[in-house]
Amino acid sequence: MTTDPDLSEIPPELLAEAFDALEEGIGIYDADERLVAFNRRYKELLGPTSDIIEPGISWHDLILGCAKRGMIPEKHVSGTNWQDLPREDRGLRAKWTELRQQGDRFFELTYHPTRSGGFVVTRSDVTDRRQAEIRAEEREELLTRILESNPIPVVMAEAEGGKVVYQSPAAVKMIGAVDHAAPTFVDPDMRGEYVGRMREHGKVADFRTRAWGADGSIISVSLSGVLIEFGGVECVVSSITDLTEVQAREALIRQVVEAFPAPVLMNRAETGEILYRSPELVRLLGEGLDAREFYVDRSKRSGFLEALRKTGAVFDYREELYNARGEPFPAAVSGRLTEWNGEEVLVTFTRDLTDQLAIEGELERQREQMFQNEKMMALGGLMAGVAHELNNPLSVVVGHAMMLEDEVRDPEILRKTKKISHAAERCSKIVKSFLTMARHEPVRMEETDVNEVIQTAIEVARYGDTLGNAEIETSLAADLAPICSDPDQLTQVVINLVLNAAHAIEGRHGRICIESHGSDDGAQIVVEDDGPGVPDEIRGRIFEPFFTTKGVGKGTGIGLAMCHRIVAAHKGTISVENGKDGGARFLISLPCNKDSRKTSKPAVQEAEAAKQVCRVLVIDDEPDVADLNAEILNRGGFEAHVVYNARDALESLDTANYDAVLSDLNMPDIDGRGVYDAIMARRPDLADRTGFLTGDTMGRQSQLFLGEVKRPYIEKPVSPKELRAFVTRLITGTAA
Repeated sequence: MTTDPDLSEIPPELLAEAFDALEEGIGIYDADERLVAFNRRYKELLGPTSDIIEPGISWHDLILGCAKRGMIPEKHVSGTNWQDLPREDRGLRAKWTELRQQGDRFFELTYHPTRSGGFVVTRSDVTDRRQAEIRAEEREELLTRILESNPIPVVMAEAEGGKVVYQSPAAVKMIGAVDHAAPTFVDPDMRGEYVGRMREHGKVADFRTRAWGADGSIISVSLSGVLIEFGGVECVVSSITDLTEVQAREALIRQVVEAFPAPVLMNRAETGEILYRSPELVRLLGEGLDAREFYVDRSKRSGFLEALRKTGAVFDYREELYNARGEPFPAAVSGRLTEWNGEEVLVTFTRDLTDQLAIEGELERQREQMFQNEKMMALGGLMAGVAHELNNPLSVVVGHAMMLEDEVRDPEILRKTKKISHAAERCSKIVKSFLTMARHEPVRMEETDVNEVIQTAIEVARYGDTLGNAEIETSLAADLAPICSDPDQLTQVVINLVLNAAHAIEGRHGRICIESHGSDDGAQIVVEDDGPGVPDEIRGRIFEPFFTTKGVGKGTGIGLAMCHRIVAAHKGTISVENGKDGGARFLISLPCNKDSRKTSKPAVQEAEAAKQVCRVLVIDDEPDVADLNAEILNRGGFEAHVVYNARDALESLDTANYDAVLSDLNMPDIDGRGVYDAIMARRPDLADRTGFLTGDTMGRQSQLFLGEVKRPYIEKPVSPKELRAFVTRLITGTAA
C-alpha cells in the first residue's frame, strides 16, 4: 500500500528552489484554467511569449498569444483546438502530445489533471532526440531504397542456423524467396564451408559454388560476404554474382586459346609449377609438371626470370629446350610476369627456331656468296683490264719466240730462244689464269677423265723445283666414270691445291695425298697434306680473293679464290677440313653435268684447207700483232691480207674476195661489232666464216656481243699452231 509523500515538513523555500531547478518547464493551472504557478524553465521554453507569462493569465489567452506569434499552428495535430486540450478527458488520465514550433525545434507536452479540477502542463525540448530519430529514419529509408534498387543480389542470414533475415529484390529474382540459406546451395555442406572460412578470416571473396535458381535450375555463383552482428545475433551478409555469363566467356577464351596454334604456358615464378599449358605447347614440349624440366640447362630459367623482373616482359629470349621427343632444339621464349591469386606467375609463348635459323643460315650463306661474287666481279674487271693490256705485247713475244724455235739452228741461240719462249708462255698462262678466275662459266665443256686431270696436274706441279721435299701419293678409283667439264680449268684447280700443300709443308719432308672417288651424281677429288692445317678462325675466309696467310711476296691470295670460282662454275663444291694427320684436307665434289653442252675437238687437218690457197683478212689496230698473225698464217700456207683499222677492212671487203675474216674485237672508231654488222650487210655469205681474236672476253660489251652473234673467238696470246687451227676451222665451217 502506497501513500502520498508528506511535503508539509519541507521548507517552502526549498520546494520553490527545487521546482525552479527542474529541466522541464512546468505550469500549474486552476479549475478556471488560469496560470497559478510556473518555473523558470517553463517561461524559457515558451520563447517569444515569455513576456506574457504571468500568474493569472488564462490558458485561452496563452494559446492565442502563441498562435499569433507563430509558435504553434491554429489546429492541433488531432484537429482539436489547442484551447480545448485541457478539457479533453479531464479527470481521467494524463495526455501527451508533441509539437514542432519555432522553426526546427521539437517539444513534448503533457497535461496532468489535478484533484482540484485544474491541470499541470509540462514542456520539454526534445529537439536533439527527435532530430537524431529523424536522421536514423532517413538513413534507414535510404538504405532500404539502395538495397531495393541495387542490381546485385544481397542476402543476410543468421550464421548459425541460416535463417534469412533479409533478401534484396535482386536476390529474390535470382534464387527465389527463401526462409533459410542452406537449401539454396545445391550441396548444403558448401554453406558450412563458406561460413567456416568467414569465421576464420572475417570475410570471404569469390567463393564459387552452385545454387538453385528461382526457376529450379542449377546456376554457378560467386559469394562474397562479411560477418556482422544484428540484434545481438551473428549474421552473414552476402552478395551473389551469377557466373553463367562469366563461365561462358571463360569457356570461349579457353576454346580460343586451346584452338590457337600457339604454345602457351602458365607457371609459378618461384617453383616453375605448371598451372596451364595449351595443346600446342604439349605437342611442342610434351607433358610435364615443372617448367624447368623443358630447359636443357635448368639454370638458364633463372636468367629468363631475372630479365622478366627487370622489365616485366621479354620477347624472343633465346634458349635451348627439349622437345616432346626429348631432343634439344633452339627456341625463342616471350613472356610476361603477372599476378594470379596473389602470387607471381609467368605466362610464356615459345617458338621453335629450327627452321628460322636454317633460313637465316642460308640467307647468311647467300649474302656471303653475293659478297664474294661482288669481289670476284671487281677482281674480274681488274684482271680483264690487266689481261687486255698484256695480251697484245705477249702475243708478239710468244709468236715470234715460237717461230724462232722453228727457224734457229744455232744451239746456243736456240737455247736462249726457248728460255724466251718458256718465259712468254708462263706470262701467257698467268694472264689466262686471271681470265679463268674472272669467268663465271667454263670455257670448254667436254667429256673428262678425272684421273687423267689429276695425273696431268701432278706432272705440271712436279716440273721444276716447286714441290720441294714433298712426296705425292695417289689413290685413284679405277672404275671412275667420266664427267663433263673444262679439263684445262679443272687441271688448274688441282695444280693450285697441290702447290698450296707443298708450300704448307715447305722446309721438311712431307706427304701430299691425292684421291679420286666416284659418287651417285659425279666424282670427288681429295687433296690432303700433313702440314699445319688451316686454323678454325680463318677457315671461312681462305676462298676470299686476296686473302692469304703467306708472307709478303710469297702469295697473292688468288689461287684458292680461283679454285672456288672454277668449281662453282662447274656447279660443284669445294671445302676444307682438318685431315687425319692434322693437315688440310680439300674436298672437291663435281656433278656429272650430263645436260651440259659437249664439244669435241674437231679432227680437221690443216693440209685439207691448204690444198688451195685461202685468202684471210686480218684486222687488228695493233700493227705488231696484226703483222705477226699474218706472218704465222702465211707460213702455214694461207694468204693473209693485213689492215690496221676497220674502215680499211670494209673497203677491202668491197674490192676483194676472202675465204675467212679474222678480226680484233676492241678497236677504236669501229669495233668488232661494227665489222660484223657490215659483213652481214655487204657480204652475208662471209659472216659464217668470220671469227674474232681478242684479249678482252671479260668486258660486258664483249660478252654481250659474243653471246648474241654466237661466233667463235680465240683469246690472246695464241700460239702459231692454235691460230692456224682456228682459221682452218673458220674456213671449213667447223669452228664453234
